[in-house]
Amino acid sequence: MKIQGFTHRRQAGFSLVELGVVMAIVGVIGILTWRWVASTREPLQRPAIVSQLADAQAAVEGFVLARHRLPCAAADTNGNENCGNATAVHFPWRTLGLSSRFGQLHYGVNRGGVGLDLAALPPASVSPDLNIDFSPGIPVLARATDATVNTAAAGVTAAITTATSRRTQVNGLDWCRTLRRFAAQPTAAGVLEAGNLTASIPVAFVLVHPGINSIFEGSNVAGGVGGWRFDFPGRPQAFDYDDIAVAMGPADLSARIGCAARLGGMQAAGQAAYTAYDNARVVQEYWSLRVFDIEQAESAVAGAESGVALAAVNMALAVGSAALAVASASNTEGITIFGIALAAANVVIAAVEVGLAAADLVSAQEALQDSIDKEAAVRAYVVHLYETFTRSLNAAVLLDQKGLNP
Repeated sequence: MKIQGFTHRRQAGFSLVELGVVMAIVGVIGILTWRWVASTREPLQRPAIVSQLADAQAAVEGFVLARHRLPCAAADTNGNENCGNATAVHFPWRTLGLSSRFGQLHYGVNRGGVGLDLAALPPASVSPDLNIDFSPGIPVLARATDATVNTAAAGVTAAITTATSRRTQVNGLDWCRTLRRFAAQPTAAGVLEAGNLTASIPVAFVLVHPGINSIFEGSNVAGGVGGWRFDFPGRPQAFDYDDIAVAMGPADLSARIGCAARLGGMQAAGQAAYTAYDNARVVQEYWSLRVFDIEQAESAVAGAESGVALAAVNMALAVGSAALAVASASNTEGITIFGIALAAANVVIAAVEVGLAAADLVSAQEALQDSIDKEAAVRAYVVHLYETFTRSLNAAVLLDQKGLNP
């Protein structure tokens, strides 16, 4: 019995040792497995983080197209933007219509600098008529009675009225003007920067993911040393820093949004309209001279017609005088011959005067027709300028109405 009991106790003790060895082996295998899983998950998580940041960036840029400004940061993870909190750093996922998984991101937007607040609705500073005073408008000369001129002038008036009404309308182009001012003053006091105590760069907005460890590190720690909240977006990964950030400078954001192309297109159309208007105003002066020239030519024709009539009267008088001279030939032969010769000379002179008056009338009539032709050509060119002005200004209005929309 003693031998059997001893054997039983030895067998129980051996089983505990074996169990301990097995547990140790399982623990080692578990640690190795955990490290292997962690090492294989990291490259899988980084593309997911980058994709999430890209989606957040697209949402922020889309907000500009819809609301004509950048969104403000949220004060907490509820995702509602809070434009009254200057220290807010949370991503406004709810305002942007995204899921709550974006609540782990931090977000910063430039709110500093006088007139450089990118999260505030911009002033209406961009207008299709370039804020130009087009008065006194396009006057139509009293002589221009054809429908073509009147229709073209009416189109000019309507285009000016429509463009002027756009001066108070705010859209993305006005925000682009604010962004351009920010790009021109990147070192203005209070602008948003990403970096550290020794170096920084101005940014329009920045997005930060805390990385795989879900802990913000480096300068991304809110209220950290020096008040920095956002680190360089390209800071290398290290054992003590695995945050991933995306930042947009004013020039890069302007290019992505399409500010330069949209502003340039509208400014070009507005400038073309102004050029056509300026040319029309100059040509109108020439047009008025052409109209005056016609009036002068008409006066010349009237004078030439009067000259022909007077010459004809003189001709009749000369012929009558010659007839009287012939009739009185029986009275005094010598004197009568002289009178007849003088009367004949008067008839010849009167005939020459009639011819010259007729030639003057023809010249005056030709000059009048030439003036009429020149005035018609100038009037057609004025109509062309009116229509060019109208098309250009209406094109600028359409671009202003479109704003930054695709």
